[in-house]
Amino acid sequence: MSTIASTTSTAASTASTSSTSSTATSSATSTENEFLTLLTTELTHQDPLNAMDASTFTNQLVSYAGLEQQISSNSKLDGITSLLTSLSAKV
Repeated sequence: MSTIASTTSTAASTASTSSTSSTATSSATSTENEFLTLLTTELTHQDPLNAMDASTFTNQLVSYAGLEQQISSNSKLDGITSLLTSLSAKV
């Protein structure tokens, strides 16, 4: 579980500090895919009689939702930056 929490923190950090290039976007997407892979692997291999604590699972899902929001915000900011750059080039 700590591995997924660490990956979530890394993913959030990567998403919030990534540059506006397409490489950064693909990096954030790959981090998102790694997080989902870890989460599903953990769920697949957990002991059914000793399942993950509900609050831990909820925290992981909330972290994932936050990562998705950061990726979406970054892509929207990229669009705004591109628009402002094209407008300033015309002036």
